[in-house]
Amino acid sequence: MKSLKNIPLKKALTTLIVGAFFLFFWINGPLQFTEVLAHLDHIETPYSQPKIVGQQKDTKTYGEVGEVETHGEGWQLLHKNNQKETANVGMIQMEEDQLIFSDEHAQTLEKHVALLLDGKLEVTPKTNEHLLYLQVKRSGELFYYFESVPTITHIKGYAGPINIGVLLNQNGEIEMLQHVSSKETESYLHKIQKAGYYHSFIGMPIENTHDIDAVSGATLTTVSIAQTASEITQLLGNDFSETLDEDVLISSFEVTASNTLTWIIHITLIALLFTYGIQKKYKKSKRDIRILSVVSVLYIGFFMNSSFTYVSFIHPFLGTALSPLIAFYALFSLLGAIWGHNIYCSYVCPFGHAQRLALQASNKRFTAKFFLSNKWVGHIRNGLALILVVGILLGIRSWGNFEVFPDLFGMEFNSLWFGISILIILVNLRYPFIWCRIACPTGAVLDGISKGCK
Repeated sequence: MKSLKNIPLKKALTTLIVGAFFLFFWINGPLQFTEVLAHLDHIETPYSQPKIVGQQKDTKTYGEVGEVETHGEGWQLLHKNNQKETANVGMIQMEEDQLIFSDEHAQTLEKHVALLLDGKLEVTPKTNEHLLYLQVKRSGELFYYFESVPTITHIKGYAGPINIGVLLNQNGEIEMLQHVSSKETESYLHKIQKAGYYHSFIGMPIENTHDIDAVSGATLTTVSIAQTASEITQLLGNDFSETLDEDVLISSFEVTASNTLTWIIHITLIALLFTYGIQKKYKKSKRDIRILSVVSVLYIGFFMNSSFTYVSFIHPFLGTALSPLIAFYALFSLLGAIWGHNIYCSYVCPFGHAQRLALQASNKRFTAKFFLSNKWVGHIRNGLALILVVGILLGIRSWGNFEVFPDLFGMEFNSLWFGISILIILVNLRYPFIWCRIACPTGAVLDGISKGCK
């Protein structure tokens, strides 16, 4: 009984609350609601605007948006990085309970399908009560093309809805599926592309259910793409099946992107790191911390590229589901903040360990005291975290990409965030752990929880 009396009441109550929330969302899934907050962020981004099609040799001039893995030569949907140009997704309006699509939206779809299919195309826009789609004829072949945005916006990835394009053939199969635009972290999109995820849809009959592997480290995005593909295809309804060679039950079409069992290996290693950080029986030597740093940087950083962020706490309240890996990752991080002194930032975070290893390699020869006091540094970090959280809740989902490690560990050399991350590690040699101290929103949230439970 004495041991029970020694348990801090505040920490015990906080743990019960966290556990209750975790079980609630684990059983019921994220909250689903109609977004009525300010939509301050547009779904299109300059880097994700489809502009031109060409063979892979052209990628020196244009960067890839999403892989178009087709049979034969392997044409790619490419983009032009020009912020002055505005995307033209089009609008939908309600008129007597009917969806009225703008001509601009139809023209946008025509441009996109022309990038995917070579040759002379005969394109006819069509609509039903749910969807604008294109009937495309090419040399006797019949295709149907449609995109998820603006019709499907309630299915969200890491940073909001994902616009995908689906091309069907007259045999009732997916000819190709591609990422068109989103605000997902660019390094994760490239990871999905390199994994051949889009290729797994090719030749898939649009009836019955199908199961494909999610991409580890980008589970949330790949699951959302599969869910979006399922729902947008079902909305085509009987309009498409009337022209098929055989009848197809589109209403039964569903694709599930399932986690492979590798996530259990990942979360087991992460749990061991948290366990080491929170235990007090064995002394944490400099040698052990150095080994821990190398493991975190190489495994969680470069191999998994799946660092935890504060956004994971917000997602269930925005209608976005968490993968099992990220859900347990978030739970461990919360418990580590409640019962330890922010175990995640101290012993798990790969970017924190990257800064530590850089300092050790330099022997701390160039370190100096930061010119701002710790009090002001804390105010700046807390204020930044508050602004980001409020912005995300107001609908600016892309603010959730305010993190340095995805592009660093994803080795996105052409990314602005990759350059920023390298610069921060170099500045860290002068002002140790500068990112963690003044700019990291995840650290601000977890430190706040840790201090509140004392």
